[in-house]
Amino acid sequence: MSSSTVKATAFLQIEPEWSPFYGVDRDDPANLRGAKVVAVTQKRSKQPRPGTVEIKVTFEVPAGAFVPLHPEAVVIIPEEMTTPHPVVVEAADANEETR
Repeated sequence: MSSSTVKATAFLQIEPEWSPFYGVDRDDPANLRGAKVVAVTQKRSKQPRPGTVEIKVTFEVPAGAFVPLHPEAVVIIPEEMTTPHPVVVEAADANEETR
């Protein structure tokens, strides 16, 4: 397999997620809860969404991933990132008579 790669560039618009409390100081980074990608474009936006930052990202992908066009990925999700759904079972005595 060849070691050549191809590059793909995108511009991500990222919006901050602030603390839900009313009147939070948005000049204090400690009040920032997280961020989310709200738009993806192939060229820099002429008018990005208000309140977002635009980040240029370049992905370098092995050319062999496209020939044949059967890219494959394995995603491993750690147990601590899952929410178990408990199974509730009601036991009944099989020897008890039903009326």
